[in-house]
Amino acid sequence: MIVRLIASTLCMLAALVLHSPQTWAQIAEQEPNSSCETAQFPGITAFPVTVFGNLDSQPETPDVDFFRIVAPPGATVQIDLTSEAGAGQPLPDPFLGAFDSTCQLIAANDDFQSLNSRLILTVPADGVLILAATTCCDGGFQGGGIGTYRLVLDGFRTIGSIRGRVLDAVSRAPLTGADGVFAFVQLLRCESTGCFSIANQQPDSSGRFNFAVDDLNHPLAPGHYQVIAAATEYEEARSAIVQVADSQHLDVGDLALQPFPLRFSDVVPCANVPAIGGECRYSVKVTNRLGTRLKGAAWSIVDANGTGSRVDYTSFQAGRPVKLNLQSLESGIVPFSFIVPATVRAGASICVRALFADDKREPFFNTVSQGHLFCLTKEAGASALSLASSKEMGQLMQRLDGRRHTKHPRKRAR
Repeated sequence: MIVRLIASTLCMLAALVLHSPQTWAQIAEQEPNSSCETAQFPGITAFPVTVFGNLDSQPETPDVDFFRIVAPPGATVQIDLTSEAGAGQPLPDPFLGAFDSTCQLIAANDDFQSLNSRLILTVPADGVLILAATTCCDGGFQGGGIGTYRLVLDGFRTIGSIRGRVLDAVSRAPLTGADGVFAFVQLLRCESTGCFSIANQQPDSSGRFNFAVDDLNHPLAPGHYQVIAAATEYEEARSAIVQVADSQHLDVGDLALQPFPLRFSDVVPCANVPAIGGECRYSVKVTNRLGTRLKGAAWSIVDANGTGSRVDYTSFQAGRPVKLNLQSLESGIVPFSFIVPATVRAGASICVRALFADDKREPFFNTVSQGHLFCLTKEAGASALSLASSKEMGQLMQRLDGRRHTKHPRKRAR
């Protein structure tokens, strides 16, 4: 009975935390709080809670700061640990940890994107979170940092969604993830340090996309965002950087992708390449999309993963560039070939693409069109290499295409 009463009281007090009319609770860090068991307990305060602290490690006494916070059980909260220009030097690379009431680690984060750290968590059933402030890369939370910091805990507010549509800029037809152009959309979050990718998806059959969570399945917080759309044989398109407010559903409208001047179509992939090795002969139809004559050269690149070599990857040109001279809307068939050796191990994937340049003499630095043609996979025990399905090809090509427009690499919460 007493346990139930205490738990009920904690829940009631924690509920007051989130609904208090106060706007800020500022707390100064106090020693000793260098272990989870001796975590500083600031009492019941209004959210957001802001703690200003200082790590003053010495060789014989490494410092790490722990704080015990009470919050509504099951609530989603956001914790930010940032460098703070205080009386001393700012903590150079904050490292954030969250523990439950038994001092078991729930999650940790050291975000490369800004050298600050952020966690989005669900409060445990007993309403207790213990937070730890240290420096990179103190995954054992033994201490060692020197510098001032700011720790902010707040209820996590979310936007509604960010949606839009991907279209062909000329025909206005929708571009999807499964019609051979492999349209691909990324959501970038933009902060003072730049924009970085947090989610990606393929548009549906109407060319529409809708982001409500990031790649970690976290809801999206209010802030500034940008959307990038790309597709095979199209120039990528970017939305403006837009601010999205709490609970807002934002439609960025149509992202219209300009088609490349030359179209690759009607691919005839190689067939029945033996598992023991053999020649892959293939061809592709090329069409001049412009209203004027197009002179240049086409060539093909082969990318293979899981080959079994020491690097386990290769990329090479299949044959020599083929010169083309096409009238407006004129088409031609271009053949290519390459050899698959017997040494390529089972599990390998081989993807083939074509490129075109409007310059016959120096084509490699004047590309104006690119197209993914097909992918082969080498299955264990199969008598011949298999042609990947459209869906499998899209996934393989996305990885090979390098369409990760991350300006700052982002480390996942651990």
